[in-house]
Amino acid sequence: MRFLLPLVLLLTSCRKDGSGDSSRDSAPLLRVESTRPLMGTLFKIITHTANRDQARLDMEAAFDLAEDFANRATDYEPDSELNRLTRSPIGTPVKVSPHLFEVLLLGQKITRETQGIFDPTYGPLTHLWRETARTGRKPTPAEIAAARARCGIEHLDFDRENQTITVTLEKMQLDLGGIAKGYAADLIFDHLREKGYPQTLVAAAGDLRIGDAPPDKEAWSIGLRTFRLTPTDALPLKNCAVSTSGDLYQRLTLGDQTHSHLIDPKTGLGLTTRRAASVVLPEAKLTDPLATAACLSDTPLDLFKAYPWASIRVLYQNPDIPPITTGVFAE
Repeated sequence: MRFLLPLVLLLTSCRKDGSGDSSRDSAPLLRVESTRPLMGTLFKIITHTANRDQARLDMEAAFDLAEDFANRATDYEPDSELNRLTRSPIGTPVKVSPHLFEVLLLGQKITRETQGIFDPTYGPLTHLWRETARTGRKPTPAEIAAARARCGIEHLDFDRENQTITVTLEKMQLDLGGIAKGYAADLIFDHLREKGYPQTLVAAAGDLRIGDAPPDKEAWSIGLRTFRLTPTDALPLKNCAVSTSGDLYQRLTLGDQTHSHLIDPKTGLGLTTRRAASVVLPEAKLTDPLATAACLSDTPLDLFKAYPWASIRVLYQNPDIPPITTGVFAE
């Protein structure tokens, strides 16, 4: 099977001035790649090392960390840690594993910053939309209202000291689909950086975590796919993360309307206006949910008041709506 990544790596051919530092001259770095299916997509690592065999062992260990997190954070497996949390007795604190606690706490923060455009408690709505995708039947207003009644980040109480979460609403359903891939990419990247691989890139579908530039390069060259499989012009990036959100691969037609897989919080249905949003920030666990929120928002720049250093690009298929570009996208 061939997996297509919305973010395409296009390594530039330009070199730095000179031949590199002495350590690189004495031990030439080799490009090493590895992939693993995770979270319904293909994760890919590219790194540079003088010891290929050791690098492969360290990459597998990094993948194992991400896979453990993925198994805990999925809402597709009935007995995952995430689903056991939502089935826990109402009002009872539940001890949660460190990474799941951290990603949910971050989800709470981003929910508040985006005023609910991104919200990991929208699981009842996303599950309802998955059923629509399976059956082709549009949910009724009553079904949407019933799903909405089971959402709300305020119904999760966090105890940082004891690392517990208390669910205070019956029949909640958490869905980390808008943040888990970025978080997992960061887990992989951070593990490899700690092991001594600074020139690393981790690709998780539309989310990339990027380290130092490859040997003899100024940067990693990234092409972003938006409304077409053909990527845009290359964007030179290093030591950051970039995520792109849109409906390039997941669309559903109901009657005379085409919907995205992204749930519009105003309607409870898949978004009907075609948009593609890209965000650059230091970590993928931020760019992943914020790219989704930027895609869903009618005023995306307002979402980034807490992140004034972010680079943002939002494209609209409607030619009457001008694109929004800031930071590296505007250069």
